[in-house]
Amino acid sequence: MKHLAKQFLGVLTILVLVSTTTTASADDFTTKDLNDETILALSWVQNSAEFKALAFQAFNIAKLRWDMDKKRDKKCIVVDIDETIIDNSPFSAGLIGKNYGYRDSHWKQWCIAQSATAIPGALYFLNYVVKTGGEVFYITNRKAQPPKTMDLTLVTMNNLKALGFPQIDKKHMLFRTGSSKKQFRRDSITQMGYRIVLLIGDNLADFSESFDGQTMPEREIAVEQYKIEFGSQFIVLPNPIYGNWEGAIYGGGKWYEKSSKEKSDIRIDTLRKFKFSK
Repeated sequence: MKHLAKQFLGVLTILVLVSTTTTASADDFTTKDLNDETILALSWVQNSAEFKALAFQAFNIAKLRWDMDKKRDKKCIVVDIDETIIDNSPFSAGLIGKNYGYRDSHWKQWCIAQSATAIPGALYFLNYVVKTGGEVFYITNRKAQPPKTMDLTLVTMNNLKALGFPQIDKKHMLFRTGSSKKQFRRDSITQMGYRIVLLIGDNLADFSESFDGQTMPEREIAVEQYKIEFGSQFIVLPNPIYGNWEGAIYGGGKWYEKSSKEKSDIRIDTLRKFKFSK
């Protein structure tokens, strides 16, 4: 009996160990691992000549379209800020090796440091618009929410002024005070009598509320609908690091509640893959 009892305990111990190992392996994938998956995108943005070339290309096309508009009315351009005219990739790179993702408190630290640099071509083009009789409006989702101790107005303006961007004042800068959606702020510009010649951004929601869809099919349909506007009225900057495109991959909705492992698995599952013979 004692021998059988020892055998039973041994088998039970093995089963417990196997169960524990299986559970641990499922939980082993952490936010740190998810952050590490952005390394190649970050390296491309910071180090590739192609990223710089695409940025110059975007603003060269913007200048071409601006010059083609011969009307001498009250006209302007509307630009996003982050990853459109300034580079915040060091913030995302700072998350590499850390076991946490985006937090307002850490984003605030980055913004207070005022270390963002200008995207290639942005500074010249925006100053050119003002020099040739236009105005520049900045619509950003950087928060201006003092009750939540997230008022990034002053530090953002100081950063942009130091870089040499034009018309950095309360009239031309529209921060996020409530919803992240930008249509209301775009409408407020046209209500002041301005005609928007160009919209420039790294996220489709920077252009029209038609791009506020949360799923991949919704966003693809909207792009097809507005395809003639890209390079004409809409100028897109490349951003492979973050954006609404990522939430769409996860299915939209409360995608941010998914675990790091779930997000990583979805990233892989949504890829189109070639099947090798071996």
